[in-house]
Amino acid sequence: MNKNLFIVLISFITQICISQEVKIKMFQKSGLDCSWDVSGSNLIAYSKKGSDKYYDIYLSLPDGTKDTCITCNNSLLPNKHIANMAWHPSGKWLIAVVEKKEHKGSSTDALPGFGAYCDVWLISKDGKKAFKLIDEPNDYDHGIIAPRFSNNGKKIVWTERKLRPKFISPTQTFGFWVIKTADFDFLNDTTPLVKNIKTIEPKGDGFYECYGFSPDDKQLVFCSSMTEKSVWTQQIYTIDTSGTNLKKLTTEGYNEHSVFTPDGTKIVWMSNLNNKNKGTDWWIMNADGSDKKRISYFNDKTSKHYEGHARWAGLVSFSADGKQFVGGVQLSLITQEGKIVIVTLTE
Repeated sequence: MNKNLFIVLISFITQICISQEVKIKMFQKSGLDCSWDVSGSNLIAYSKKGSDKYYDIYLSLPDGTKDTCITCNNSLLPNKHIANMAWHPSGKWLIAVVEKKEHKGSSTDALPGFGAYCDVWLISKDGKKAFKLIDEPNDYDHGIIAPRFSNNGKKIVWTERKLRPKFISPTQTFGFWVIKTADFDFLNDTTPLVKNIKTIEPKGDGFYECYGFSPDDKQLVFCSSMTEKSVWTQQIYTIDTSGTNLKKLTTEGYNEHSVFTPDGTKIVWMSNLNNKNKGTDWWIMNADGSDKKRISYFNDKTSKHYEGHARWAGLVSFSADGKQFVGGVQLSLITQEGKIVIVTLTE
């Protein structure tokens, strides 16, 4: 058999075998971030760019019904980019990244995933209450990515920029960031309180991006370039919330967007492994880093999910039963625009 034909055949067979593990359906044709409420409402919060060119937060059921924008033209908020949100375990609140009303730089720098000139806010489910939790210095050196609640609601974690990007530097291409944690509570059940802020920076300067807590709230999962020569070879790690017991789970390729499954036994993440088309796909592994398997094929020409161009699998959020997750798929790394899909995992 021709060698090239053999390679294509093996790839096709592998694709068929593994792709049977997941089913992918469209949730939103336009959108980026997403978070699935597991408190009982089954609502999915997602961000979408409006006619004003800014992202806002919407809520919708998985079938697309009851679709409502809770931040559009909201007088309590700056009304620029509002995104990168995640549910409080009560289902009553969302924590989010919100662009400052006024700053020197461009709003492009404040796009979801870039995070410059942004703060951390708490927004009620109906959009009628909003509080600024973390007020960042208003300069290009600072920014916010991916704030998350612990599963018991008593802590928050976010990633904070400490030094601006330097595109000619292979290690500072995205800037230098740190992981921040804090205790979280409410005063009189209405006013949020953040205290005891701590910084986690295991190996010094680098790109860090934390994606939240393990189900038992004992660990954080994140990506980092801290020991790499380039941000384009960053890996997935876990660390105890105390900042000790660092574990490296991946060793090759470019990796981001890692999330524990609800039972804590596995981690879904994004990688460019085996992708010649420069895009990334979702993979799944055991929580200790073993048994890595690819579960999406957006960048495989033999897959029915291939669209003719590179795609980048984004951060995911699981349903309460762990059988599905919702996740963004970036269509452009420059504009950060994309779509949102629901993935069903089967035995």
